[in-house]
Amino acid sequence: MADMFVITRHTCPEQPEFLVNVKKMVAVLAKEPGFIEVLVGRSPDDAQTLVIVQKWDSIGNARRALNSGKNRMDVWPVMSSAQDEPTMFETLFEFKDGFGTDFESVLNQN
Repeated sequence: MADMFVITRHTCPEQPEFLVNVKKMVAVLAKEPGFIEVLVGRSPDDAQTLVIVQKWDSIGNARRALNSGKNRMDVWPVMSSAQDEPTMFETLFEFKDGFGTDFESVLNQN
């Protein structure tokens, strides 16, 4: 089964405070089943635009962790500023360590 990833874009005029909140969020999410990694990046074209990429082993684990009541106080300050657009994606193709791998969509299964 392929990994899932969550991509959120944020406009952040107060980046130091936002990054503190991101680190708090990651600290609680990293303890959840299925968590793999998080990357945070800033656009070189617009310094106030940041992106957070979370990698999870399944959409169920990602949704449970992000929507958990116990995580809400640490997740909400970050995710509430995400732009309103689709954020969850499944991996369909990966090229890593010199090899390409195709993955079957879990969305097409009945």
